[in-house]
Amino acid sequence: MIELKKSRLPESVEVDGSLYAIHTSFKYFLRFIELLANKDIKPQDFDFMYKSKKPQDRESGLIALVQFCNPPQILPHTDKLEGSSEKAVDYTIDADYIFAAFMERYGIDLVESDMHWYKFQALFKGLHDTKLNEIISYRLWENTSGKRDAYTRQMEKLKSAWELPQESDEEDEDLKAFEALLYPNE
Repeated sequence: MIELKKSRLPESVEVDGSLYAIHTSFKYFLRFIELLANKDIKPQDFDFMYKSKKPQDRESGLIALVQFCNPPQILPHTDKLEGSSEKAVDYTIDADYIFAAFMERYGIDLVESDMHWYKFQALFKGLHDTKLNEIISYRLWENTSGKRDAYTRQMEKLKSAWELPQESDEEDEDLKAFEALLYPNE
């Protein structure tokens, strides 16, 4: 999360009381997120995120990197039980649409950019009226009316056409175990 009162964005993570400089380009974090989905990966496989010195406790380092990648959000207020847990964006599958949206809305060529991960996230959240937003709306659409009219059938077709591949239940269990390490009081 960007703090406008500060003159710089963070460029390190704290592990066991020491700071470790990390690569903060969105490109590094897209790779980081991609690797997190691999259940066979080990904490030391994320060493590429550190600029030089690496923490002794790689597991704590990984947790710090995940927390940097997903800073706490104050708004909007949501109940964890409400809302869809459905994945709406895949940075690899949707890469062309993400590129196009940033170029269209901000004039930013993501191939040429090494912007900070927090800037990328803030700009991504601010996207509107792009093909990417349209695709996301199809993926998140739900028939709350209970009707079976032409509009509903069309939206169901679009939702199906743009649906992301589902992750296996085994991967979901691994993710839940990892999240329990990150957020032990929840």
